[in-house]
Amino acid sequence: MSLMMLSPRLRQGVQSLALALLMAGITTASVKIFGWRLRPRRLPVTRVTERKSVPSLSNDQRLVPVSAEPPLPAAPSAQVATTIVHRKLSAGEMFAAVKQARARGDTTEALRLAKQIEEFFPNSPEGIDTHVTLGMLYLVVDQAELALQEFATFRRVGSPELKAEAYFGQAQALRKLARNDDERVVLRELILSYPRSVYVGAARTRLSELAVDAGER
Repeated sequence: MSLMMLSPRLRQGVQSLALALLMAGITTASVKIFGWRLRPRRLPVTRVTERKSVPSLSNDQRLVPVSAEPPLPAAPSAQVATTIVHRKLSAGEMFAAVKQARARGDTTEALRLAKQIEEFFPNSPEGIDTHVTLGMLYLVVDQAELALQEFATFRRVGSPELKAEAYFGQAQALRKLARNDDERVVLRELILSYPRSVYVGAARTRLSELAVDAGER
C-alpha cells in the first residue's frame, strides 16, 4: 500500500514510527560496534607493601658489641732476654762465658749459664764437664746436696782428666754435710786412684784432720 493513499495524519504517524525504528537500530548497532569505548577504564591497582624497618646506626654498638683490645705483651725481663741470647750461643761459647763469670766473681751469672749448658747441651763435652763446674759453684753458695749430685754424676760419665777434681769436690760437699766417714772414703779413693793429682796434698791433710778428730772422740 502506498503512503500517498493514506491520509496526511496517518502518513505522518507512519513516518514518525519508521524514523524511530531507524534511530533505535542505529543506536543498537553503535553500541555493539563501539561499546568497548564506552566502558569505564579500570585504573591499575597499586599494591602497597610494607617498608622494612632499617635499623638505626645509633644501635650499632648495641647490636655488635665491641670487645676490649687484648693487653700488649709485657716486655721480656733482662734475665729472659739474656737467656734468649745465650741459647743462640754454642756449647763452647757458653762454657767460656761461665769461666769469665767465675773469673770476675759473678757466681750468680756463672750458675745460670752452667745450668743452661746442661739443659741445652747435656751430651756435649762441655755439658759433661759442666757437672764439675756446677758442683764447685754450688759449694760456693752453700748448696752441698746439689754439689754432691753433680760430682757423683761426673764420676760416672766424665773424663779421667777431671775426675780427681770431682773426687775432691765430692769430699768437700760431704764435709759441709758433716758426713765424715763418707768424706774419708772419698779422699782415700782420690789418693789411691790419682796419686799425682794436685789435690793429693790437700786430701792427705784433710785425712789427718779427720784422724785427729776421731782420736779426740
